Amino acid sequence: MRAFSHLILVAALVAAPALAQVYEPPKADEPAPEDSLESGIENFLNNLLGQAQPHLDRLGRDLGDTLGSVGPVFKDIGALMDDVRNYQAPERLENGDILIRRRADAPPPPPVGDALREMLRPAPEDDPRLNPPMADPDAPRPLPDPDPESEIAL
Repeated sequence: MRAFSHLILVAALVAAPALAQVYEPPKADEPAPEDSLESGIENFLNNLLGQAQPHLDRLGRDLGDTLGSVGPVFKDIGALMDDVRNYQAPERLENGDILIRRRADAPPPPPVGDALREMLRPAPEDDPRLNPPMADPDAPRPLPDPDPESEIAL
């Protein structure tokens, strides 16, 4: 039995190197596995940004145009508010409205700027002086008078 256990031990020691994995270091011209994953992610993000670039440029231009047109209004609002110390603490009403009252001892507020006044002006379609309300809102609106120059003859 002792000889049999020695035989198993010798067989195990001889077979161990054959069963072990052989490590081969990567060759100099082959990228390491981590590098290929990183380059794959980098290529994916570069392609994604390349496809999104025109849309992001257009969005930037649109936001710039919007801020350019609203900027004077914000400037007028800032001038109208003047100094925060001229106002009382905000007060919330039962209906959810919030009031910020000007202190009685505060100097008179500055005039409303032109950009803010223009923004507060009603749109022509909302101005009741230009579009008087109809007696029956469900009634169809009358058609405008035909313009002979824009009519198409069939």
